[in-house]
Amino acid sequence: MSDLHSASSFGGSRSERLDRAIHALLAQTPELEAAAVVSFDGLPMAAALPPSMDEDRVAAMSAALLSLGERAAQGLGRGELSQVYIEGDSGTVFLVSCDDEAVLVAVASKGAKVGMMLYEVRRTAAAVADALRAEDEAPAAPPVVPTQPEPVAEAVPAEPVYAAPVPTYTPQSESTWSSYAPSGSVMPTLPPSTWS
Repeated sequence: MSDLHSASSFGGSRSERLDRAIHALLAQTPELEAAAVVSFDGLPMAAALPPSMDEDRVAAMSAALLSLGERAAQGLGRGELSQVYIEGDSGTVFLVSCDDEAVLVAVASKGAKVGMMLYEVRRTAAAVADALRAEDEAPAAPPVVPTQPEPVAEAVPAEPVYAAPVPTYTPQSESTWSSYAPSGSVMPTLPPSTWS
């Protein structure tokens, strides 16, 4: 498989995949001077252009040319437009539809073999369409590591809590009560039947 398809099929965001696809096209085809992916609305999506070309202007002109070409093809009964080919004194411009997802614009130098350029541009247009249809990768979730159940702690008997001895009251005399009761307290009176 070529670098073009592999460049667009690997992970990353759509923008990264588009950049990889057009840079792979330029790397494999030295006769191409510039490449860009533009929306049908004329907005740039990805570009590798020389400083002499304005990205927004290239995108707007490409969308206008493609729109005009589509109307001409339909008006002349030629069906759906797949590409626009413009030849000038200094080189060639290719506008190829990326399966109704976007437009691939490629600018070739003078003397470039048109058949070879068109072949490479079409292959890249297919890769761009795949890159645009593919979902963005979500950030990788950390791997789930199975955990061992925590060992159950054995119940350790609590140490007994010792309290100070509680004096018992046997109502025998008031003097005994006073030794147990706080000062100023009144000795309770219980019926004699409870005295034992």
